[in-house]
Amino acid sequence: MSATSTPTIQPVTPLTFVPAANLLEPLWRHAEREPARPLLAHRVGDRFVDVSAREVAERIRGIARGLIGLGVQPGDRVALMSHTRLEWPLLDHGILAAGAVTVPIYETSSAEQIAWIVSDSGAVAIVLESAQHAALYAEVADRLPDCRHTFTLEEDGLDALVAAGTDVPDRAVDERIAAITHEDLATIIYTSGTTGRPKGCVLTQGNLCSNVAQGLQAWDEVLRDDDTVLLFLPLAHSFAKTVALACLHRGVRIAIATDQTTVPEEMQMVAPTLLIGVPRVYERIYNKAAQKAAREGKSRIFGMAVDVAANHARQRLDEGKVRFGTRLAHAIFGKLVYGKLQAAFGGRLRVAISAGAPLGERLGYFFNGVGVTLLEGYGLTETSPILTANLPDDIGVNTVGYAMPGTELRLAPGGELLARGPQIFQGYWHNEAATREVIDAEGWFHTGDLAAFDPKGRVRITGRAKDLIITAGGKNVSPAALEDPLRAHPLISDSVVVGDDRPYIAALIGLDPDGLAEWAEDHGKAARTAVELRDDPDLRAEVDAAVAAANAMVSRAEQIRRYTILPRDLSIDGGELTPTMKVKRATVMKEYDELVEELYR
Repeated sequence: MSATSTPTIQPVTPLTFVPAANLLEPLWRHAEREPARPLLAHRVGDRFVDVSAREVAERIRGIARGLIGLGVQPGDRVALMSHTRLEWPLLDHGILAAGAVTVPIYETSSAEQIAWIVSDSGAVAIVLESAQHAALYAEVADRLPDCRHTFTLEEDGLDALVAAGTDVPDRAVDERIAAITHEDLATIIYTSGTTGRPKGCVLTQGNLCSNVAQGLQAWDEVLRDDDTVLLFLPLAHSFAKTVALACLHRGVRIAIATDQTTVPEEMQMVAPTLLIGVPRVYERIYNKAAQKAAREGKSRIFGMAVDVAANHARQRLDEGKVRFGTRLAHAIFGKLVYGKLQAAFGGRLRVAISAGAPLGERLGYFFNGVGVTLLEGYGLTETSPILTANLPDDIGVNTVGYAMPGTELRLAPGGELLARGPQIFQGYWHNEAATREVIDAEGWFHTGDLAAFDPKGRVRITGRAKDLIITAGGKNVSPAALEDPLRAHPLISDSVVVGDDRPYIAALIGLDPDGLAEWAEDHGKAARTAVELRDDPDLRAEVDAAVAAANAMVSRAEQIRRYTILPRDLSIDGGELTPTMKVKRATVMKEYDELVEELYR
C-alpha cells in the first residue's frame, strides 16, 4: 500500500477473549483452584525455588494490608524502584490490591530522575531495593514532602511494610479489590525518554487487562500451562510487565533471573520453554556463538550453518516449502551447530519473543532457522504496550505481524502508523498538551513510527519519523537500515548513523567490550587497552568489512563514507542508552559532537 494513502486495517479478528475483571482476578483463581501450582520461582543458592499460587496470594494480601494500615487510599500512587526480582511482582500486585497505583522507577535512574517521577506522580510512598537507591533518594527526599513512607528491600523493608498491616482485616483488602473497575488507574509508567524529561503514561486496569486478553487470544498456542519463562527484563518496562501478566493469567511458571549477568548460567538451571527479550539480547547470543566458533577455528562452518538456517527459514516461512538440498544441509548442521545453540538455551526453548526495537531480517531468519520460533511484536508504553505481533503459524520476518485482536491500524499521509484500540493509554499524567499531540480528535494514537503493510496485512516498521536523516543533498536515509547490519558483526555492539544536513552519511561505532577482549587475545594484543586498539590496522580491517557489508544493503547515496570508533561502548550508566537499550541519539550527538565534526572535516 502507498505510504501516502490512508488505509484502515480492520481488526484481524474481534477480541473474543474476555478480559479479566481486574489484574488480580487470575491470581485469586489460581490460588483457589490450584493452590500448589508454581507461579513464580527465584534462585536460592544453586537452585530455583518455586512459589505456589497460595503463597503468592498470601504475600500479596500481606503487602496490601500493610499499605492500608499506613493510610494509603484507593488511587494513591506508590513508587517502586528495583531491578526485576521476586519482590517486584508481589509488590506490584500488593499495591493494586490496596486499590493504589504502581509507579515504576528504573533501578538505573539518577537522583534527579527519582525526584521528578515521585514529585510529578504525587507518590505517597516509595519502595527502594538497595542502600544505594536509598542514598540516592535521600539526596532529594527533602523536596518530596508528600512521599510519607520509605522502605528499602535489602534492609528488611518488606517485613516492615507487611508489619504495618497487622491489625488490618482481610475483608479490608477484599473490599478494595471488589471496588476496582476497568476505569481505575493501574500504573503510571514514565517513558525512559530518548529525549527530554520522562512523561508519565497513564494505564488503567482496562488497558492492561485488554492487552493481556489480546495477547492470550493471538498467542493461544504460544503460552502453555506447563511452560516456564526465564524473566530478566526490567518489570518497570511495559513489555516485560504485560507479558508477565499474561503468563500469570495462563499459569505459566515465571523463573526470575538474578540479574542479566547470570542469565547464561541460569538458562541451564531453569531450561525455559519461553524467552522474552529485546533485540540486543538475541544479538549478543548470536555474537557469542560466532565468537566461540572463531576461537575454535570453525568460522567457516558457522558461517555456512548461518546461511543454511536462514535459507531454511526463508523457504519455509516465505515460500511454504523447503527444498531438498536445504533440508539435507539443515539436518547436517543440526547436529554440528544448531543442537549446541539449543543446549545454550537450556535444551527446551520452544518460543522466543522480541520487542522494544527492530529485530532485523538477519536475526529473524537465523533463529527461526535453528529451531527456535522467534516472534517479533511491536508497541509502545502508551499502548500497554502490544499493538501488533507475529503469529507462530504465520511469521513474517522483517515485519512485526498483525494487529492485535480489537485493534485498528492506519497509515497517515507520510506513512506514520496510527492506532485505536482498548489498550491505548488515557494520556500523559498532568500533561494535556503532550496528550493532544499524540491522540487526535478521532481517537487515533500517533505512534511516531513510519510503517507499511505487506500484502497479507502485516505491519513493517520502516523507521522512526523523528530519526529520519535528510542529507544536504536531500536524500532521506533511515538509520536502522545501516545500524542493524553493522550490529551483525561480533565486534560491534552499537552504532549511530549521522548525516542530517551533511554532505554524506557517517557513523559512530561502539565496540562490544567482551567481543573486543576476545578478539585482542586471539590476535596477540591482549595487553593493549580498548582506546589503544581503536587505531589498530587489524581491528580497522574488521570494522571496514562490517561497514562494507552494511553499505551493500543500501543505495550509494545512503552508504557510510566515514566512521569513527567510540572510545567506549554506549551504556545505560553512561547515559547513552535507555533502560530498555534504545540509543539516545541526542545524548550521543551532544557527547561526541567533536568526533562528529571530525568526520566531516
